[in-house]
Parts: sequence; structure tokens; C-alpha cells
Amino acid sequence: MQVFKLFFKIAKTKWLATLVFLGIFILILNFTNIGGGTDTFKTSKMALTIFDHDKTDASRQLCEYLAKDNIIVDLEDDKDKLIDALYITSTNYVITINEGYEEKLAKGETDGLFSTRYLHDSYTNKLADSTLDTYVSTVKAYLAGGMELSKAIDAAQEVLSEKTEVSFETFENDSAMSSSASFFNYMPYALLSIIVSVLCPVIIAMNKKEVGFRTKCSSIKSSSVTAQTVAASGIFVVVIWVMLMALCVGKNGGMFTGNMWYAVLNSVSFTLVCVAIALLFAELRISENVLAFVTQVLGLGMAFLCGMFVPQEMLSSSVLAVARFLPAYWYIKANDMICAIGTEQFRLSTVLMCIGIQMLFAAAIFAVSVVVRKQKKAI
Repeated sequence: MQVFKLFFKIAKTKWLATLVFLGIFILILNFTNIGGGTDTFKTSKMALTIFDHDKTDASRQLCEYLAKDNIIVDLEDDKDKLIDALYITSTNYVITINEGYEEKLAKGETDGLFSTRYLHDSYTNKLADSTLDTYVSTVKAYLAGGMELSKAIDAAQEVLSEKTEVSFETFENDSAMSSSASFFNYMPYALLSIIVSVLCPVIIAMNKKEVGFRTKCSSIKSSSVTAQTVAASGIFVVVIWVMLMALCVGKNGGMFTGNMWYAVLNSVSFTLVCVAIALLFAELRISENVLAFVTQVLGLGMAFLCGMFVPQEMLSSSVLAVARFLPAYWYIKANDMICAIGTEQFRLSTVLMCIGIQMLFAAAIFAVSVVVRKQKKAI
């Protein structure tokens, strides 16, 4: 058990890296939660300041209309004070109804009706512009139909004041909206980062000549050393995987059901890929600084190319052609189908094929690491 204890003694020095990558993973989940929508709709209210220089019935009706669904901020008509108010956002938009507004509106003229002030382009400014344009256009349409100005304004306000009922449909069986769907989608990044950044340095340390000389001098057989190292590595990987699964169950509010068990199986296959990559890097004796860089390049590269951060159906055919040579592509393809992300329907044969391809990736990478190890022994 000496080798077994030594393994976890070295692994303890890497606990900080595990916590860092877990923290990053949780932050990604919180900021990109697929099921984190809202079930309510509220009309946006703007903070408006209005100056009526026309002082007519038409201009007063416009002021009343704008005050219905917005917040009217009364300010002094002073350029410096208005700029200060816009800067600190106590008001978002300043409207000046120019003198002659009623007369021009009655003639169907639209130029020079208003003067507006704001600091920079924003959603609020565009909404205010659109509100004024829609109001004037509607009044103008009723005038063109032969109505008097007062009646045209009343008709326009009545039409524009109508509220649209907004409702949201929810589907109990829509797994794409479940929290576990987003969890499994981003899980490869956490698995690769944690397993490679922790397991690889530990195996490198275990394979150092000094450690090898100590074990050869002891009564421990070489077969026992290999068995204990493999067992310790396996326990470490299982603990990481179980920890992530427990986090997913807690986030989902219960155990997995239905097709989500295929997502669990899919995560097991990618875990084996991560272990194979860690073993290959260990045989190549990559330094820790280089390992950190390579791990992030590989993790983020697969995340962007294979569909973790951007759905596969939105990626170009040339990007997907490259991504097919990466194991994460097949993981995401299976996960999208299992969790109903995108338009592709669930087909068990395709899901199992994707899982099998990941297993082949793991076997191929492991075979390369065995070849590298034998070549180093032969030198």
C-alpha cells in the first residue's frame, strides 16, 4: 500500500487546481444556463423628460400618452443640467416638442416636430425614437383617412394603447430546458481540465527515477507497484466523476430519468478519453507550465470547435469537418441528441455509435502512450 499512499500524497498537492477548475465550471453553468429563462413579460419603462414648447391640445395629448407607460422626470430646461442628468442616468431621453407641432401634424408634416437629446445610442433611445415615430405615423394615417386632428389623435392613442397578451408555454418532457442538459454539455471541459492537470503530474512524479529506485530497493514487486498505481489512478478518476455527477443531481433536483442515463454513459466514455490523454502527456513528460497551457488550449479548442459553447448546427461545415477528428465532437453530438438540443431527433443507434467512437479515441490514445513508454525503455 506504500505506492497507493504515495500517489494520494502527491495528488493532495494538486487540490487547488481541482477547486479552480470546479469553480470555473460552476461559473460557466451559472452564466450559460439553458433552462434559465423567465416566465414573465414586462413592458420596458423609459425615464423621459419632456418639454412642451407648443402648448397646444395636440402636444398635451402627446405628453399624456407618453406618461402612461413611462417614468416622467421633471427637470429644468438648462443644457448643462440636462447633460448632467443624462450622464448620471436620472433620465434617459429628453424630448422637446417644438413650437408649431400641432400645425405641422395637422398638415401631415413630420419634419421638425421634436428635438431629442441623449448621450449615446442604447436600447432605450431606440425604443423612444420608435415610440414617437409610431405615434406620429398612426396619427398621420388617420388624418389621411379624412379624420379631424383631434379625432385622429384619439383614435391613434386608442389603437396604440391596446395591450398584447403574452403567454409562455412550458413542456414537462422538454429535456433541453432541464438544468442537467446544460451541465452535461459543458462537463467535458471540467473533466479534461481536472483529470489532465492533476493525474498527469502525479504519474510523472511517480515515474521519476528517484521514486523508481526507492520502490526497487523495497520488498514491493514491480507488478504490485503497477497495480497500486492503476488502482489509485482509477479511484481518483472515479471520485472526480462521482463528484461531478453528484453536483449534477443536486443542480437537477433529483436523480436522472429516461434518456438522461445515456448522458451519464456518454460522460463515462469521455472520462476514459481524458484519462488516456493524461497518460499520454505523462509519458511525454510534459512540464507543469507547458501542461497547463496545452490543457487549456485543448479544452477551450474542443469547446469552441466541437459545439460546447456554440451549438453544432450553427458551426460551418469546414469547422465541423475538423471537429470530427476530436473526441469532444462525438460527445457533444450524442449529448445534443440525448438532451434534445437542436433539431436532430434522438436515435439510440447514433448515440451508441458516438459513445463507441469515443471509446476508440481512448483506446488509440492509450495505445500511443504504450508505444511511447516502450520506446523510452528501449533507449
